[in-house]
Amino acid sequence: MNMSATIASMVRVGKFRPRSRLRAAFLPTVFLALSMLIPTGLSGQESFAGGWVRFVLAGRAFAPGWGASSVLDSDNVLRASRYGAEKALDRDPATAWVEGARGAGIGESYYLGVEDFPEALGFINGYARNNNLFHRNHRVKELRVHIYAGLMVDGYATEIADFFDSRPLIEPVTIRLEDTREAQRVELPVSLSLVQSRMEVFRSSLDVRRWRFPQAKEMGLDGSENLPLHFRYILKLEIVDIYPGSTWEDTCIAEIWPDYGVGTDVSVSPDMRSLLITQDTGKPVATYADINYVITLLETSSNREWALVLLEPAYLEVGERATSSYTVIHTPTGWDVGSQLFGSGTQLGTDILPLGFISEGGRTYVEYENMSADKNPGTLGRVHCTFY
Repeated sequence: MNMSATIASMVRVGKFRPRSRLRAAFLPTVFLALSMLIPTGLSGQESFAGGWVRFVLAGRAFAPGWGASSVLDSDNVLRASRYGAEKALDRDPATAWVEGARGAGIGESYYLGVEDFPEALGFINGYARNNNLFHRNHRVKELRVHIYAGLMVDGYATEIADFFDSRPLIEPVTIRLEDTREAQRVELPVSLSLVQSRMEVFRSSLDVRRWRFPQAKEMGLDGSENLPLHFRYILKLEIVDIYPGSTWEDTCIAEIWPDYGVGTDVSVSPDMRSLLITQDTGKPVATYADINYVITLLETSSNREWALVLLEPAYLEVGERATSSYTVIHTPTGWDVGSQLFGSGTQLGTDILPLGFISEGGRTYVEYENMSADKNPGTLGRVHCTFY
């Protein structure tokens, strides 16, 4: 079934649901536009006149959007696959996005959509489930990073994908990855302030203000409808070179994440659902968020790279008792590293009570008290905070 038929089927069974208060008069236009223009086959990108490029991004709340030019064992980038683009954002190094082109995948791309522009990208390269799979598959050596400003009319989306009309912000840059299964931080060789200022120019451009972009034309909109626009930075990560695998010609990336650097401040959002860092430019960025929990910031390390937080359930059933828990967040990336630091299965707040951060010899540690009866309760310990 091609993509047009897929969308038509989704409309018939009620799985297509615009996310805005689009007036009824606009809905047929939206359905028609999507059924005609969602890319068929493997491509998650389409070009238009005037330098516009459309990206198809899937996603979930409080997380980057994702997409890819191809996926192994799938004839459509929006169809679930054990090697799908979402696997590079599931924070599970045992899974991976695997490109689906013939050969080494040179020229294939991964798409990352973020609300705020990162200082760096974090990677776990290759198929990192174990050493054998890592070396038998290709790994990425070089990526060409294309940086776009993207916009979407509120409602121009399905339950499984958003569609962003985009234009490049700056010339592409190239980054190099190490051939390792360990987490690595790769700086983006661009000026953060320049990229942010170019985004503001895009947002205020005549084409945007006068609704002269593909989505508006397809939907017959001129801006008088007062529909909101959603903006994203879209990073197209194009494979330029690889470390060859010994057996298969598939290039894999286990994990990708934005790294916003160490902020000048760490705080909690007003709704207490997100942990915020303040970039050097003064912009607050949500790096960790979980809609299921209310977040209380207990302490930040002296270098502001680590945060000790208390998590309390945001929603409780009638009669259900609230159970709070502690964890440690790596603030530049928003990664919950509690299990990594203390061991999987350890209940922070039950087995171990984190007491706070201490700095010694240029390192940061979490001091804790043993609470478990079989681990000398009341004794103190400490664990080194490390991520990369």
